[in-house]
Amino acid sequence: MSPETHYRDANWQHFIAPPAAPQTLGDLPRQRYGSTGLAPLGQLVLALALMAPSWCIIQLSLTVDYDGLLSLVGLALSGLVVAAVAIVSLVVLGLPVRLIPWVNRRWAGNARAYVAVSAIAVGLMTAGCLMKVPHVGGENGIHYSVLTPDPVLLCGGWFLLAFLMVNASLPLRWTR
Repeated sequence: MSPETHYRDANWQHFIAPPAAPQTLGDLPRQRYGSTGLAPLGQLVLALALMAPSWCIIQLSLTVDYDGLLSLVGLALSGLVVAAVAIVSLVVLGLPVRLIPWVNRRWAGNARAYVAVSAIAVGLMTAGCLMKVPHVGGENGIHYSVLTPDPVLLCGGWFLLAFLMVNASLPLRWTR
């Protein structure tokens, strides 16, 4: 018995695979990493827990005179308020990172970019501590002229590090 007589209804064309068309980069599926929405709540709480004390430390390094216990309480409250406002603004500024697919594929989980941004932020904060600016003022008839750290570099580095804390996503990957 031959296969043609035994399998009369079989179409041999179905068993032969058609030649595959060559694929280009545009045909390959594009994988997105991380969340396309808001950062996880735990990440935002952790960012607030790290940003508020660091903001208080920056403000303490920039103050010249001590005004008493109320200034310390106000400093702690301002640390919470400034950190919360910064987190909300950084979530809004980070929306393009999460919503634009091309940017999301290159940013989310990219450990090299995270290390570069954190190195720039730490460099800005270090430069802010090393570069002193004169602070001139007077209180109760006593005039003073002191050198304080550069607030622009300190706050710029703090804001950049905060951007990384709010908009980074896991898992990390070391490749493009």
